[in-house]
Amino acid sequence: MDGDADRWNARYAGRLGSWPRPPEGLDDGDAPSSGRCLDIACGLGEQSVWAARRGLHVVSVDVSDVAVAATIELAQTYGVAELVDARVHDLDHGLGALGGDPGFDLVICQRFRAPSMYGEIAQAVAPSGWLAITVLSEVDNEPGEFRAPPGELMRAFDDSGLHVSSHVEGHGEATLIAQRRVDAAV
Repeated sequence: MDGDADRWNARYAGRLGSWPRPPEGLDDGDAPSSGRCLDIACGLGEQSVWAARRGLHVVSVDVSDVAVAATIELAQTYGVAELVDARVHDLDHGLGALGGDPGFDLVICQRFRAPSMYGEIAQAVAPSGWLAITVLSEVDNEPGEFRAPPGELMRAFDDSGLHVSSHVEGHGEATLIAQRRVDAAV
C-alpha cells in the first residue's frame, strides 16, 4: 500500500460519515436528481450518499479502503447502497476508465487538489452536467503545498467548456460551481 493510502487510512480509522450533505456551494435546486454522479476522493461518503438520496447512481472513489468502507456503510445506513458504487482508486493514476461516455451529470470533488487532473475532471462532466469542486486555498490562509493560489480554479476551468455559476475564495478554501454548456464539446 502506498504512502497516500496509509496516511488516509490512518486519518479515517475508526470514523464514520456523519450525515448526507451537499457539496460546498451547490444549491439543492441546481443539483440534478437523476443520472450519474462521480465523487472524487469521496472521504467518508457524505456527498456520495446525499447524491444517491437525490436519485443519482454514484461512483465514489478514494485511495483509502477505510474511507470506501465508511462510504458503503453510510450508504447502507441511509438505504441507498444499491445506488453507490464505492471503489478504492489511486487518483495518482487519474480518473482512467471512471469518466466513461457520455460522462457524469454531477462531478463532486471536495478538498482534493490535483491541478494536473483539472482537465480530466472537466471532461468527466456530461452535457448539462454540474461540477462542484472545493480545494484548500491560500486566500485568508498560509501558502502550502496542498493549497491553491488565488484564482487557480477560475483559471483552470475558464476554457473548459463549463459555465461558472459560482466562485468563492476565502477562509482557506476555494469553491467553484460550474455547468457544462449543452453545445460544448466533451
